Amino acid sequence: MIEISKGISLFNEADFFSAHDFFEDCWVICDREERLFFQGMVQISVGCFHLLSGNYKGSLSQFMKGTKKLRNFKPSYRKININTLVNEIEVLIKTLTENYINEDPKKFWKIIPKIEIET
Repeated sequence: MIEISKGISLFNEADFFSAHDFFEDCWVICDREERLFFQGMVQISVGCFHLLSGNYKGSLSQFMKGTKKLRNFKPSYRKININTLVNEIEVLIKTLTENYINEDPKKFWKIIPKIEIET
């Protein structure tokens, strides 16, 4: 099984570009049954990167694709609380859907979720 703690740390440190690269590398080498999980993690990471760069349309697209994939792994997978992650990304989706054109990207720093690990 692929160790993913580095990717989680990168994501939680808001290094979304590096988190995307990490999860993409995992996706390339993972077993078939984990492909959707890693694709979802890549898309959520890319969505956060786009969000903070002001690319709201790209962010929304990636969040929608990523959450669709990650819902298959609810309530938790690999000790990640998928329920919480998906729910918090869905809040971002709702915010972006309602009015994303005029928002300052700095507004989103406080509401981007962290990946919660279950103990």
